[in-house]
Amino acid sequence: MQKAVAPPVVSARPLSLGGIGRIFPHIVLLFLTFTSVMPFVWMFFGSFKTYVELTSAKTLLPAHWTFDNYVQITQRVGFPQAFLNTTLVAVAVTLATLVTSSAAGYVFAKYRFWGKEKVFTVLLSTMMVPFAVVLVPLYVTVANLALADKLFGIIVTGLCSTFGIFLMRQFMESIPNDLIDAGRIDGAGEWWIFSRVVLPLAKASLSALAVFTFLGSWDNFLWPLVVLTSPENQTLPLVLAGLRSLYWSRYELYAAGSMLTVLPVMIVYVAASKYFVQGIAMTGLKG
Repeated sequence: MQKAVAPPVVSARPLSLGGIGRIFPHIVLLFLTFTSVMPFVWMFFGSFKTYVELTSAKTLLPAHWTFDNYVQITQRVGFPQAFLNTTLVAVAVTLATLVTSSAAGYVFAKYRFWGKEKVFTVLLSTMMVPFAVVLVPLYVTVANLALADKLFGIIVTGLCSTFGIFLMRQFMESIPNDLIDAGRIDGAGEWWIFSRVVLPLAKASLSALAVFTFLGSWDNFLWPLVVLTSPENQTLPLVLAGLRSLYWSRYELYAAGSMLTVLPVMIVYVAASKYFVQGIAMTGLKG
């Protein structure tokens, strides 16, 4: 007689610790994402609510959508002029920073001269000095140049960026020297090599620097607060701060003003997000 073969015993496998270890970081990241995005979502929907609904209703979506908050905020406290002032300052500072940082970064990366590393070390050490330490002497210098209460007084202090020089230098060190030497052998000048060879290769890094600089200049509050005193010269952060004290209970107006302030920044980031990520990644590869 043929013996019956017993079926194989399948043991229940407990949930591995590795699976739990992979799930936990996702839960943490989802929680952090929710806590970061939720205030913007509340501000967006709150800008379309009336004051009564915003302060009393417990629902996120507006029961009755209204654009009256945006109409009121654009007609009060010089908001359109502040928007133009902020745009002018942010664009001017961003363009100037791109020019000066790319040129200085190229010099520190590809040129050899006595004391280069020492000068670069001293330059980097300025990043460790808090802005509050140089606030008073910087304002005295601007006032002596008759630039107090002028938009150019904000722009002139942002013409150079130590972080921008560091970022561009780190990236340009990865550009092969053979490309530059080939241009010199063909008779190209230094400016031609810099503008036609180096800058196109540094497009991703320049985009990352442009986003950083634009965001910092657009949201700058302390320095414009010290320099600018006239209402017609104020920027958006100053106007929003005054709006908070002037209409301290009008949260719907403050939400609408904040949305108009954040919208250009979001547009700039979305437009340059591809090059922004590439610039940070490629710059980080250089040790």
